[in-house]
Amino acid sequence: MKIAITCHYARLPEDHPVWRRAVSLADVVLSKKVNLTSDELIDFIQGADALITGTDWMREDVIKQVPDCLKVISRPAVGYDRVDIRAARKRGIDVCNAPGTNTDAVADLTMGLILNCARRIPDYIEGTRALEWKLEGKQMNLSGKTLGILGLGSIGKAVAVRAKAFGMKLLADDPIWDEDFCGQYGIEKTDMETLLGASDVVSLHLPLMEHTHHIINEENIGKMKDGAILINAARGGLVDHEALCRALKDQKILAYGADVMEEEPPGDHPLFHLKNAYITPHIGANTLEASQNMMQTALTNALDILEGKECKNIVNRFEDS
Repeated sequence: MKIAITCHYARLPEDHPVWRRAVSLADVVLSKKVNLTSDELIDFIQGADALITGTDWMREDVIKQVPDCLKVISRPAVGYDRVDIRAARKRGIDVCNAPGTNTDAVADLTMGLILNCARRIPDYIEGTRALEWKLEGKQMNLSGKTLGILGLGSIGKAVAVRAKAFGMKLLADDPIWDEDFCGQYGIEKTDMETLLGASDVVSLHLPLMEHTHHIINEENIGKMKDGAILINAARGGLVDHEALCRALKDQKILAYGADVMEEEPPGDHPLFHLKNAYITPHIGANTLEASQNMMQTALTNALDILEGKECKNIVNRFEDS
């Protein structure tokens, strides 16, 4: 049995029980290179029963070429938009994710992005490093402001808990509504249009799917409150960046805080030249705790499937074959 790993952002220590389980059952091989080409990836996974994939794109053309012995593609992440799950199902391959493993890490970063946008913290740090000691303009208190959360899954909920502690009012839009949780934290259910118009801060926590691609476009930006803050720690493709740049230049949107881009790495993107755009390089899950949680779940998913055990994290179980 062979388990191929191309993920370099999530690791387990050698004495971790799940890692010991893996190496006792299989030949576990880690790629030497990050971001393999399609040809390199196909070559690397020859003979593999399971693939723990990182930032690789597993599109249909790649999945058509994977070896017949491959039974599972396991993602050490919540998102699985880098894998064509329908193509995988046609090949009889289970695709798994690792829900909940990076919730606290991403929620913490989301609050950091909100604070950076509201208080311009990076600008002032940059100033003091240049030996400047001056104030420019007024910033925004979070207490009493309204946070609109689009997508109230585990990360959206964790952001709500943190924002409540800052004294923010909470609105949310999600098709699955947790009455008990929302009642406990005073979260008001609303539709997206109302949320955009009423929120001082809008935070995106949606999966990237066909119907959410560029959900924040020129039309919906126009529905936002003037001078609002937009936060995206979910997926870069949720936002039309051309429309966003125009809104930032016009101050329709006061500031944008994001940990994701539509293409990663993005190269010399116009957003990097705007003072009111605060972008981090997809570091949301880059904590020791989240890293270990993600790999633990990804490996457990793969091992359970290979051993014929039940796995609750298969995301393409019912896709058409």
